[in-house]
Amino acid sequence: RRAARIRVAAVAAGWAAVAAAAMAAVVWASYLAVDPRLRRPYAGPVPAVHGVRAALVGLMPFPGAYRDGMRIQFGLEGRPWQGFLFGHVYTGARWYYLPAALLVKTPLGMLALWAAGAAVLLSVRRLRRAAPYVLAPPAVLLAAAMHSSRDFGTRYALFLPMFLAVAAATVVTAGRTRRALAAAGVLTACVAVSSVRAYPFYLPYANEAFGGPARTHLLLHDSNVDWGQDLGRLAGRLRSRYPGERVWLVYKGSGVPSFYGVHAADPRAAPPGDVHGLLVVSDSAAAKATGRLAELIASSRTVDEVGHSITLYRR
Repeated sequence: RRAARIRVAAVAAGWAAVAAAAMAAVVWASYLAVDPRLRRPYAGPVPAVHGVRAALVGLMPFPGAYRDGMRIQFGLEGRPWQGFLFGHVYTGARWYYLPAALLVKTPLGMLALWAAGAAVLLSVRRLRRAAPYVLAPPAVLLAAAMHSSRDFGTRYALFLPMFLAVAAATVVTAGRTRRALAAAGVLTACVAVSSVRAYPFYLPYANEAFGGPARTHLLLHDSNVDWGQDLGRLAGRLRSRYPGERVWLVYKGSGVPSFYGVHAADPRAAPPGDVHGLLVVSDSAAAKATGRLAELIASSRTVDEVGHSITLYRR
């Protein structure tokens, strides 16, 4: 029996080594495809990392640019960031931010399938052996992500659906009863319908319990709602409904508005008395508006919105 256990452990270790080698190969291939010379793409200074983090970065079998990226991310973790959750602006991080954001951003049918799948894995004896491999990794990763200093979006929990989709499949495979098949089918259809209803505004998606994409900006910000993705739509809206009007713009992201045909000035750089016409504000900027921008929004009236991520005010 001991020999059998050693043999199983050796096989498992071998497969783990193969998986690790494949992972490293994919990273190297991706970087080589972008730049075969593996030049350093980041022109600025890379933050110094110390202690355990420095040791981990140094041991990574990845290109230097990848390790620089890790150092930059660790450097960002040391800064104080503003967050926005359920209409409240705060500085720092809240441990429950990611679970709360996932409740808003995940289709209701998917949440139900995840919960049912986890319950099946833990309750069915023949599947219980797989539970640590399916449920423990996302739990550990989510716990680690919840300690981040940046409450920016559910993109920090992208791993969760990958594992929990496997768990959800057990709802069908465990019993294979008509009731289980029907329930899984209904929940899957609910996910599909919710996704189709959100078209084409997928980034600001929120499930129906929280009011859908039109209300996401009241609950969350940043990449949950607005990552500057609607500058093109804004340009089309301005041409079709507000041709020739003076436009003042505060937007999210690093896009260049003039590239899309949006020619606007920054209202924060002008005296409030000079800001007249259309005041166009990204919902992420509006969520955390203070000082002059908050005063400008308060003294304007809402007239339109674009993509559930940009609001147009008349002033």
